[in-house]
Amino acid sequence: MARPVWSGTISFGLVAIPIKLFHAVRKQNVSFNQLDERNMARIRYRKVNGLTGDEVSDEHIVKGYEVSKDSYVVVDPAELEPFMPVATKSIDLEEFVELDEIDPVYFDTAYHVAPDTNPKPYVLLARAMEVSGKVAIGRFVMRNKQYTAAIRAEEGRLIMSTLAYADEVLDPSTIDELQELDDVDVSKKEVAMAESLVDSLSATFEPEKYRDEYREQVLDLIQIKASGQAFEAPEAVVEQPKVVVLMAALEAS
Repeated sequence: MARPVWSGTISFGLVAIPIKLFHAVRKQNVSFNQLDERNMARIRYRKVNGLTGDEVSDEHIVKGYEVSKDSYVVVDPAELEPFMPVATKSIDLEEFVELDEIDPVYFDTAYHVAPDTNPKPYVLLARAMEVSGKVAIGRFVMRNKQYTAAIRAEEGRLIMSTLAYADEVLDPSTIDELQELDDVDVSKKEVAMAESLVDSLSATFEPEKYRDEYREQVLDLIQIKASGQAFEAPEAVVEQPKVVVLMAALEAS
């Protein structure tokens, strides 16, 4: 049973809609613990002084920001307290925009937005947004961190994605290799051939077709070893990278 990770209200104008947030994506990873092979005990880590190697207790550990190599500014938690965002338990909507105005690079963590208590205001907002095709932009605080978020309507329900801030998104103009693209000349025939190749591979996106094959194989390995069976590792297949001239591939297709 899914558990909510946050509860509060969606607020705009004089309207407040009680909601709950649920994770829309659950990452599936295989994690391992480090063990001492002699007795299979877990490996533990200590906090030690980088100069002396001595263990340091929590009472002597402070927060420091590195301003230059090996030079730090120490900041007391009490000094940060006035800057901590106030947890208002409200997602304050500020504007409604077109979805295609948001570059996908800004989208971060996704959440299902579910109604809390009376679902009618939720349904009204979801239907109104779905008809308008607009996306709501708002701000909220979760776990003492402020987020900007985009809420969109889909099939009568709301989905929210936290957004990266503008200064967190890398400007492509800082990548030299991307600037060289403007100097590349291509003919109309070459573009037409590339378009035909794209058309030949066009399909409806089916996420079920794509699986984490490495994770599945590792879990199979663990299950076999846990059952006491002998595991014979398959011979690794090393594929040489194929260097293909695009124009030759297009002509062949």
